[in-house]
Parts: sequence; C-alpha cells; structure tokens
Amino acid sequence: MQAVQIEEIYQEILDGKRSIFPRHTWSEDGNRELAKRVTKYLIENVLEWEGEEIKQQWCKKLIKKYKLGGVLGIVYQASPYTMLNDLYPRRFKEWEFQQSSVPANFWTKEKGLEVLRWTIEEKEKLTTEQLLQVYSKKWLIKNQLERPFRVHWGSSPYAMLNDLYPKRFKEWELKEVPLNFWTKEKGLEALRWTVEEKEKLTKEQLLQVYGKRWLNENGLSTPLRKHWNSSP
Repeated sequence: MQAVQIEEIYQEILDGKRSIFPRHTWSEDGNRELAKRVTKYLIENVLEWEGEEIKQQWCKKLIKKYKLGGVLGIVYQASPYTMLNDLYPRRFKEWEFQQSSVPANFWTKEKGLEVLRWTIEEKEKLTTEQLLQVYSKKWLIKNQLERPFRVHWGSSPYAMLNDLYPKRFKEWELKEVPLNFWTKEKGLEALRWTVEEKEKLTKEQLLQVYGKRWLNENGLSTPLRKHWNSSP
C-alpha cells in the first residue's frame, strides 16, 4: 500500500464505504507514517481544528468515534497525547489536555510543581501582583491542575504554591483562604506582618494610614469584622 492512498481509504471508512482499514495496515507501519497521515487528515481536513480546539477536545472517545481506535491502541498504546505528539512534536504539553486524556499515573508531586511553574512563568507570565490576584482553587481547575492539587496538597492552593516558592508568600496574601483560617491570633499575626514587613511603616506613617479602609485594602476585613466587631 502506498502512503498516499491512506487518506482515501480513511475517508471511505468515514463515509461508510469500508468497515475497516486493510489487514496489517498498522502492524506494518514501522515508521508510523500512515498513522501520522490519518491523524493529520482527521484534525486538519475532517475536523478543521486549530490549537485551542485540539487541546479542549482531543481524547479517546473522539478518536474512536472517528474510526481511529485501532491506530490509537496498536500504534500509540492507547495514549491520545502520544498520538498527537507524534504528528506535532513538542507543540503541546501533555497537561494542556482534558484530564481524561492524561494517564492516571502522570500527576506526581514533582510534575504538579513543574506544571504550576510553567503555567505561572511561561504560559501566563504573571507578575507577583497578578499571581496574588488570580491564584485560587478556581484558577488551578481552569489550568488543568485540579487533580495534582487535590491528591498531593489536600485541595490547598496555598500548600501547593508554598511548595513551589517556599516562604515567598503568606497565606493571607492570596485571593482566597480556608473557611476557618481567620483566628484572632492569625489576624494579629497578619496585621503585624503587614505593618512591619510588607509596608515597613514607621509609627508616624501607621497613624496616618491606619483605618478600616486600609485594613480592607490589605485583606484584613474578615478578621476585623469577626474578632473586633469592625473596630480598627
């Protein structure tokens, strides 16, 4: 069989004119040339997908729906990512796809931190201020990091971030904190840190700025309300 014919055969299968590819098509495809050609044909000609559509929708279910389950199983050991990476080397990261397309043993603790670093520093290119504004459970889920932060960090966004950047951030700097985080002691600790370390205020400067508005701006409205009846 000539490689140039494989697209026509595949289209006939999609059209219902054939039921399967000829025998030994994939077992004899030593350099995976035919496998890559049908994958390319599916993505670029049949689906007409661009990068984001590929990342959002490429999965086993779709591959089987479009009659390439045999290629996936025989040539690529049932890995949708391996199949795609063979066609487009290093164009996509494995963790950018649906979680169902990522192998169950993929998310080690080290891999979770690698992906978090890549997302912050390369994909999003976040400054420290931007990171503190967006970093949360919702942001981790949006960036396909739900499984590692749940499995390795007990669903604690701060614990994961602190492992990546040890002692760089205080938990109260984040957009969200756990429900019972704000004890009276924690409120005083955060206030002391804000005054003495973050803002480095002199006594005179503190007297100039200190008030309810300043406490709100520094994320201290909850402990103020909860433990001091909104009295600065």
